This record gives sequence, C-alpha cells and structure tokens, in this order.
Amino acid sequence: MGNSYAGQLKSARFEEALHNSIEASLRSSSGDPQPIFTQLYLEPEAYPGRELEDDDDSDSSSPPLPYLQTPAPDGCCTLDGFCQAGKDLRLVTIAAEPIEVPAGFELVGAKSPSIPEHILVCAVDRRFLPDENGKNALLGFSGNCVGCGEKGFRYFTEFSNHINLKLSTQPKKQKHLKYYLVKNSQGALCKGPLICWKDYEQNISHFNFTQWF
Repeated sequence: MGNSYAGQLKSARFEEALHNSIEASLRSSSGDPQPIFTQLYLEPEAYPGRELEDDDDSDSSSPPLPYLQTPAPDGCCTLDGFCQAGKDLRLVTIAAEPIEVPAGFELVGAKSPSIPEHILVCAVDRRFLPDENGKNALLGFSGNCVGCGEKGFRYFTEFSNHINLKLSTQPKKQKHLKYYLVKNSQGALCKGPLICWKDYEQNISHFNFTQWF
C-alpha cells in the first residue's frame, strides 16, 4: 500500500535533520556537525535527571544486568559492616552510641546482601524517603555516613560503595533501605517499622513520628 503516514513523517524528519546538520556544519568553525541519529532517535523521553537506581522494580522476567561496583580506593577498608574509613556501621555495635543526625535527616537501616544478619545504620535526607502511606518521596538520594561522618553523598551508588554494601546488581535504594530506626525505652537505637516504599503495601501510619530524633 506504499509508505504509511508515519513512515513519510519520519522520512521528512530525517531530511530536515540532515539539512540542518549540513547547514550547521558549513557554518561551524569547528567542523563538527551535530549527530543526525541522536536528534532523530535519542530524543529524551524519560524524565531528566532521573537516576537509574531510582527506577521502579519491574515484574519483567528478564534477568538483572550485572552491576560492576567501583573498586574501593587503595588503602580503604572493604570489610563487611564497615565504611571505607574503617568505621563500624552495624546496628548491634553502635546502638548505644551517640549519633549526630542533621536537621531534615532520618536514621534508617540498610541490609547488605553480604551480611544479611546485620543492619547498617545510615542517615538519609527525609525528603527522599516515603511518608507513612508510601508516597511523596522525591527521586534521587542524599545521605551521610554515620561512621566516619562524611557528608553529602548525592547518589546511592556512591553511598553504597562507601558503606561497602558490595552489591551484585544495579543498586536500588528501595531494596536496601529497609527500616526506620528508633530509640527504645533504654535510649538505645533499634529497628523500627519497615520503610513503606510505593511497591510495599504494609501501612505504618500507626507509627508516631514524634518519637524520632
């Protein structure tokens, strides 16, 4: 039946992009034309600035892509349960120690695949955590290391490297930040309710957030 309207439209777009690229090349002093196929086929359709680690877990049967974690710099601690500065992050060890929590941050517990029996203590900007209904968490990440005190981690990938989570797949904070941490009647830090990510149905609205730090 000949070319469809969609095919004609794509052909017209290609010709226009080609014309624009040639014209830009002739006018440019650098002689580097804009790539045609980038203009045509790689136009942004996703949300700008969104990190891969913030993608939702899907029900796809495709196996996860292998994740090559950045090697720790020479001289850094790589022991499970410790940050790269060699400070212990395990809840069982630091439950009774004073921990500085900046304004706007919450203490949460992460589960490392290499030591599933332990919870690692992390300080995370509450804007990137869901509310009690599992909603309103901003995309992205901001966290501090409660062990060595290093601040300003803006990517969960970078943070997971620092606290030696040793992940084998692309890190997703929803999977590894498991619990809110609270203080018990003795003043010791302990495991609180599960973090209600949007793909997790348990409701923690009964929890009184005023007892946090």
